Parts: sequence; C-alpha cells; structure tokens
Amino acid sequence: MYDIRYLLFVALIVLYRKTWVYYVVNKRVRRMPLLVGFALIALFIWLAENIGTFTGVWLYPDQVQAWHMVGFEKIGAWLLLMVISFIMIDMLYVVRARLARR
Repeated sequence: MYDIRYLLFVALIVLYRKTWVYYVVNKRVRRMPLLVGFALIALFIWLAENIGTFTGVWLYPDQVQAWHMVGFEKIGAWLLLMVISFIMIDMLYVVRARLARR
C-alpha cells in the first residue's frame, strides 16, 4: 500500500490555505490561519504524548527498555487526526441542520 500522507498534506494546504479562524483574547478579536491552529494542536498533543511516555503513563513497545522521544513524524499523524475530527464534526452540524429543517 502506498503512503499517501504527503499527498494529503498537499491537499490540506491547497484546500485550507485561505481559511482563517477568529478568537477572542481579553475582549480583542484575533485571527490565525486554520492550518496553523491544526499544527499547534498537533504539536501540543505530541508534547503530551512524550510527557506521558516519559512518566510511564504508557509506553510504546520500543520504549520498554529505555525511554526516547516519540518521533517527529507523529506530529503529522496528529495533524491528520485533527483535520479528520474537524471534518466529521462539521458534517454532523450539516446533518443536524438538515434534520432541524424538516
């Protein structure tokens, strides 16, 4: 089976490059590219994963003998998970809105 992750990353950039999210901090509206938000979330999940394995909350099979950091490639996996979650929730809102119109 082919590894299509990089194709998915390119598709994400093409599809979401102009998408911004707006948020409020101290009553001031700010904005950020959606892809930056996804990347930051993925980075923090990866950091939490490393903290969890370092403290022994869980270990991957190759960390049983000695701890080492979880690979940077996992950030991409977490990013793709965030996008899939975002799309699924968005689809649920669409279905809910259609059902409410009936």
